[in-house]
Amino acid sequence: MNRSKVVESLQMNYQAIKEGKGKWFDKRVAYTIARSFVDKERRFSDADYRHMEEILKGELGMFNVLVQPVRGILLGMLLANGKSRELDIHTLIKDYQRLREVGFQASSYSYFSAYLLQFTETAEKEFIVRRGQSIFEEIKSHHYFLTGAEDGTIAIALAQQEKLESLTTKQVGDLVEDYYQALNDQGFHKSNQLQFAAANAAMLTGEFSLELIEDIKQVIDELKQSGLRFRPEFYNSIVTLGFLTTLKKVDFQVLREYLELLEEKTNLRFYKDFRHSLALGLLIHEEMSLLSNDNLNISALTITMIMAQEASAAAAAIAVSVAASNSSS
Repeated sequence: MNRSKVVESLQMNYQAIKEGKGKWFDKRVAYTIARSFVDKERRFSDADYRHMEEILKGELGMFNVLVQPVRGILLGMLLANGKSRELDIHTLIKDYQRLREVGFQASSYSYFSAYLLQFTETAEKEFIVRRGQSIFEEIKSHHYFLTGAEDGTIAIALAQQEKLESLTTKQVGDLVEDYYQALNDQGFHKSNQLQFAAANAAMLTGEFSLELIEDIKQVIDELKQSGLRFRPEFYNSIVTLGFLTTLKKVDFQVLREYLELLEEKTNLRFYKDFRHSLALGLLIHEEMSLLSNDNLNISALTITMIMAQEASAAAAAIAVSVAASNSSS
């Protein structure tokens, strides 16, 4: 894989976003959208974005919960996956209503959950939504004050996973909690990011894996050698890399190459942690693409789920960061 071209593609899509309707987007939002287009046959189209946003605004009306940065990231993900028709917006809103009807919160983040439902057959959506709500309540029973609307995405992702079909929703919630405690024992701070990472571990493995925990230790050491601090923003990526390490040898020299390219070719000079998070995402994307068909334990749907989880987490982190910046200015 030509990594220089990957970063050039990322930067090209970023520029297209910033030169269009995304002119006033926070840089991290624009790069999160641009990353959705990496390795895709299509490029970001400002005309398509404006068209989809107008349809969305027309359907939702003036007063609605789908605000920036979630709206921009969500529309970018839809466009990156070839969803640019009016019907795609109608489906998103209808799936959002399904979620609301069973008790999911009225929140921008519930739209990420609705986005995931496009990968479920219509006949199965009612079951997945109800199972997802039950999983959400089980997770919340372990961490009442920690669990919020943004965690709906992980609940739906867990409900969609074939590896977890044989488990009751209580067993799924307990598995997430087992990973939460095990990762906390390895130095992961108790936080929403840890809850995301624990759910990701459950989704990837389908059962508790001591091998994964051991490999995660190695990943943390590798990141430190590459100059990355052990930060909550990286928790989800660390778990995914740990899982990949159980399947194949991960080349962390690739991470160092992406770190250099992103520092050299992007507009993220003053966003070091986000730049590092982006490099981890590109490494994961490349490593997943190298898995052989015989060893493909990660489905395309799972990859999409991971990206949706990360986008939801990124949107939450960016929103908090921007709010803090505005309050201090």
